Amino acid sequence: MEQQEKEITFEFDPSRFFESFIRVGRELLFRPRDFYRQLPEGEHLKNPFVFLVICAFLSSLFTANMRNGDFKLFIVLLVSNTVSAFIGSFVLHSIISKLFGSKSPFESTFRILAYASLMDVVSWIPVLGPIAYFYSLYLIFIGLQEIHHLKPRQAGATILLIVLIITLLLTSLIFMAPESLQEGIRLMDPDNAGF
Repeated sequence: MEQQEKEITFEFDPSRFFESFIRVGRELLFRPRDFYRQLPEGEHLKNPFVFLVICAFLSSLFTANMRNGDFKLFIVLLVSNTVSAFIGSFVLHSIISKLFGSKSPFESTFRILAYASLMDVVSWIPVLGPIAYFYSLYLIFIGLQEIHHLKPRQAGATILLIVLIITLLLTSLIFMAPESLQEGIRLMDPDNAGF
């Protein structure tokens, strides 16, 4: 019986790297509700963390190569994508725990964001980037419903709140440290460093 349960689990398994990555990707694209529904609750973070790092690595590599293969940009993107998933998970978990009384552990919230990071792999493609962004929000929306048992309205309100918080943070950074914004733009597009 335990062997059968392991067979229907879709969580990423680093020991079966390619097969597992493809299976998780397929489930997230075509059956995200079933995928999130069957994830373990409160277990260790190794598997989703490795999945997150792989997606961040690929996204950072593709983006840096588009920007003339800048290694510094690659490292900045890899670290920021990985760290922001932990920070985002913490903020998201705090919101749903305080506002909606969810009792699911932090590890469950981290899984939602870690697996939604699959969309980062194609976010660097100009036409697919916006679609990938909105689909990742959809994956988070579904994950909140399935893992934290939120109603669709609660999950939607949480997504809107997160987007609002990110927008306010970015806006405040732009006004408080415009030179940092210019440095970030220069890092992203070194050809236009002299604007």
